[in-house]
Parts: sequence; C-alpha cells; structure tokens
Amino acid sequence: MDKTGGVSQPNSSASGRQGIWWAILILSLAGLAISVALARIHFKVHTEAGFHSFCGRGSTFNCDNVARSPYSVLLGLPTAAWGIFGYLLAAAVALWGLRGRRAALTAACGLLLFTGFAALSAVLGSISAFRLHALCILCAATYGINLLLFVLALVQAGAIGLPNAAAALLRFVRESPGKTLVVLIVLGATAVGLVALVPPYWRGGAGQRRKPLPLQNLARGEVPGGGHWVGAQKPILTITEFSDYECPYCRQAHAQLRAIVAQFPDRVRLIHRHFPLDQSCNRSVDRPFHQTACRAALIAECAVRVGRFWEANDYLFEVAGSLDTQSNQKTAADLNLDPAALDRCMKGEALAAVKNDIEVGIALKLEGTPAFLVDGQVYFGSLPAAVLERLRAAPDSGN
Repeated sequence: MDKTGGVSQPNSSASGRQGIWWAILILSLAGLAISVALARIHFKVHTEAGFHSFCGRGSTFNCDNVARSPYSVLLGLPTAAWGIFGYLLAAAVALWGLRGRRAALTAACGLLLFTGFAALSAVLGSISAFRLHALCILCAATYGINLLLFVLALVQAGAIGLPNAAAALLRFVRESPGKTLVVLIVLGATAVGLVALVPPYWRGGAGQRRKPLPLQNLARGEVPGGGHWVGAQKPILTITEFSDYECPYCRQAHAQLRAIVAQFPDRVRLIHRHFPLDQSCNRSVDRPFHQTACRAALIAECAVRVGRFWEANDYLFEVAGSLDTQSNQKTAADLNLDPAALDRCMKGEALAAVKNDIEVGIALKLEGTPAFLVDGQVYFGSLPAAVLERLRAAPDSGN
C-alpha cells in the first residue's frame, strides 16, 4: 500500500492516471481561458455603453443578457471571477496529481472539487434555461468542461478505489489538522481578498443607469407611419432607435442618445420605435424572454394620447423590470394618466401601433435590441463613431 492508504498499482495503471491528470490540466486551462473571456464580457457590458460581445446577439443565445442578470454575480464577485479562481485551483490539483505522490489523497481532493464544479454548473444552467430564458455559449462551454472534469475525477478515484480515496482524505484531515486548517485559511483568505479587491462596477459603473437629460425645450412630434421623434425639426442626421424597455442596454443607449440630442438640438433627430423582445406581441420571439416589454410599449403608446410619450418613455426605462408586480393604477398615477382610459387604450388602439413598429423591425431583420437605423443602414448595439462625427463636422441646419 502507498503511504496514503491507496493500493499500489502496476506501472500501466499509474501511467493511465498520469494521462487523466494531463487531461484535467488541459481542461482546467481551457476553463480558465473561457472564464477570463467571460470576465471581460461582464466588465464591458456593465461599464462600456457601446459594447456588444460576439455572443451577444439575439434573444436566446446571448452572453450579454446573461452577464447583465443578477445571477452573474455570486457572493459579491462576478461568477466569471469565481471561475478564474476555481480553474486555477483545478490546475494546481492537476499539477499535484502529476507529481504522482499521495495518489489516493489527490484523487479524493480532485473528486471533491469537481463534484462542486458540476453541481454549480447544474444550478447555473437551470437558472439560465428556466429563469433567464437565455443561453450564454461560453458559459455552456464551462458547464461541459466541468462535467468532463467530474467524470475524469470519478474515473481517477475509481481506479484507486473510492473507499481508499475517501479514507485517505479523512486520514489526512484527522492526522494533519494544522495543514488542513492552513489550506482552508489560504483558500478563504484568497476568496475574501478577491471580493475586497474587485470593485462592484456592476452596481453603477460608467454608463450604468444614466438618466436621460430633461427634454427642456426640444421639439418633438410623431412620424407618419409610426415612431415618435425629439430633436431638430430640420435634422442633418436622423437616428431611429428600435428599443425594448426591459433591455438594460437599451436604457443606457437611450440615455446616451438623448445626451447627443441635447448637445446638438438643431442637427440631430431621435426617433423611437418599439421592438419588445416579448412573445406576447412580437411574433419573431418564440419563447418567454422580456415578459413585461410588450406591456411597457403599450403604456408608452397610450401616453401619446395625452402628449406625454417622452415622459412615459423615460419612466418606463426605469421601471419596466418591475412592471409585472405594478398595477396599471400605480403606473397611471405616476404618469398622470386616467387609469380607466389607460386600460381601454392598452386593450385597443395602442396594440396596433406597437405591432406596426415590430413589423418594421422584422422587415429590417432585427436580431436584438438596441438597434439603430441611419440612412438605411442598421447598426446593432451602438452607433459607429463615424456616424456621430457628422454632427460635429456639419454646419448648423437652422432649426
């Protein structure tokens, strides 16, 4: 028997175990690389107004929407950051296993660690599927890696004997309480240090929850065929935004565009059109996603009837996520609307206006929000700097 209590194995078996540890190391490094990419996406989504990742398109496969959800932060730290920490620990365990010492103890530690990985993946995957109704492809890749790590660790421990591996771990804890305590303290201190060192940029960093500038004396009106505009009466640049009130990035982009309108009131016109990613009114959405977005769009259209579209627009970007628990009476009171008239409007004329905007968006092959139409060209996520540069280069249009 080896000194950890594991039964000595032939050289071929030892070689096989080495091969498994190499596979675990490679998978750990792959998981580490993906976690770094996810951490970058999480940071960019929460701090950079114009950011859209390569996997941030559409309503179903969307890493950005998952990154914006409250489930992207766990115990005060982005889940991706925990992934970096976890895969570094996994790589350390693999290197320990490659040394070939205390095979049973190493196998037991690996199995314990990767069982935790697999359980966490199951929880996060279920949240993504059943609560967020959005799948992050990179997250799914880590779930697959974690499952493979668990299977490999199970094979490793099984080759030694699960009872031998468990006994080795229990004996180490019993015979070396000091070392066990040191390991736990180091891991705990590292985790606490990470939480303390990483600033909570997701709670209100650059570009977050920026409120639109007041409308002031900006001209406004309705566009024949659909849409509501604010800004220049004779614009040199017209930007049509297709937006969803429940989309966090739409809120950021809208506030940014309103700031541009306020800066260039005689040069730019902003047109708002609805494209709620909600299957209750948008036929291009095939499953539940933003489940209060259609309702919010209907409320905005009803506010048009009393000349308060833009006030309702600003309000709905702030409260759309909580509309599912807010009554029409409360919404009407906040917007100075008649509650009975609001109910009638939402069940009638407003729906046609919202669906008209949606059909225009579908014809433009919109894949998500926000989307911007300028001179017949559709841009997703943000406008190129070259488009906005036209505002600074052009002379006043004489509003």
